[in-house]
Amino acid sequence: MVDPKVIIRMGSHAEKYYIEKTARYLDGIIVGANLFEATPGATATLLGKKLNKPYYIDPMTYVYGRNLNYIKSPQGKTRELDFKRSYRRLSEKLSLPFISALSKDSRVTPKDFEGDFNTEECCKAVMEYQLNRIKENFDEDPEYKEYAVGILGPASIYAPYFYIEPNNHDAWMDLVLLLAKVSADLKYDVPVHAIICTDEAMLDNTNFLVKLKRELIKTGVEGVWFWFSDFDELTSGVEKLKAFRSLVEDLSKEIKVYNLHGGYFSLSLCKHGLTGVSHGVGYGEKKSVVPVIGAATPTVRYHLPDFHKRLGVPAIQRCFDSLKIKTPDDFHEKICGCVVCKGLVSKDLAEFSLFGDMAYSTPMSKREAQTPAAAKRCRFHFLMNRIRERDELKQKKIERILAELDAVEEKWSGQVSVKDDMAHLSRWREALA
Repeated sequence: MVDPKVIIRMGSHAEKYYIEKTARYLDGIIVGANLFEATPGATATLLGKKLNKPYYIDPMTYVYGRNLNYIKSPQGKTRELDFKRSYRRLSEKLSLPFISALSKDSRVTPKDFEGDFNTEECCKAVMEYQLNRIKENFDEDPEYKEYAVGILGPASIYAPYFYIEPNNHDAWMDLVLLLAKVSADLKYDVPVHAIICTDEAMLDNTNFLVKLKRELIKTGVEGVWFWFSDFDELTSGVEKLKAFRSLVEDLSKEIKVYNLHGGYFSLSLCKHGLTGVSHGVGYGEKKSVVPVIGAATPTVRYHLPDFHKRLGVPAIQRCFDSLKIKTPDDFHEKICGCVVCKGLVSKDLAEFSLFGDMAYSTPMSKREAQTPAAAKRCRFHFLMNRIRERDELKQKKIERILAELDAVEEKWSGQVSVKDDMAHLSRWREALA
């Protein structure tokens, strides 16, 4: 049993506002190296000077082992499809085999590490990028050069990692484990962690899980961050949830264990050894290794604290009468009493609808979209509740967590508008017990 940590992943600098406002409550910030290369000055200043929080830089090496079209976009005046500048710059910083992958337009594979390839130099380049990238940026800027000496390094550094493809998992796993071992053997003063990235289907592969538990410890890394692509705590079956719990329980006896994209269920696994979870500002509790391209901006829904899940505002409103919620005080007692909700729902219960406020973006728009103000409210409400969940879990025993899941099911049973949104509660209870 450990005190769980919440580490927010910053996906863009548009999210800086939320992170700066809540930073004092967070346990750390993680950014992808591609964001760093897209906006090096702003990212270095935020992590190295403004926030004063533990930080992590995800080296994003896995993208070079996937379909390289995922990191291309229309470039220049001709709009010709080419590699995004951030990933090209990153490959140049990380050197081989990443830079050669882009020059050949051919993804990295395990065969690239065979023969006379210098695996140690590859690991050193990836980890020293994480160690020195912020300081390097300050050194290059005369205005901020004086700050470079006092810049703290990352809380931990990641060994190079790749997506472990299910149809060739032995070769990819062997490579990831080799890179983790070589990285750990370099004996940096900062803890070296591994990232295990694979498909959620591998949680059903007993042989894979047994090998992973046995061999990962031998690498000498001090921590591991799991990323099971498309693993969704809210919809996954009990057996997958139990398999993930088993990974956490067994490995946490030897090293620190994190979920790179997790939510409340993962956070609850602190009672079984999980150190922490990472996710975005109101999203990212699950993530696919296949990027979503061209999708419309999703609506930021209201995080219902009882369900530890985001729901549409109208569905919650339809439950007010049967739950005997007539006033703002009733709402704060039975739905949420966070500072955001008390500030918004203060005079009239109808003010709750402002969390789901919709409007036409322009006079030419054919559909209503969530207003920026509503999205902002939902994001801050989510962050404050996630911080509260973390703090309360530090004090709770597993028996109380299970009892609360039961109580929520009883409280909301019979609510037609949300009955399909609470099925995960019983699965969580079974997997956590």
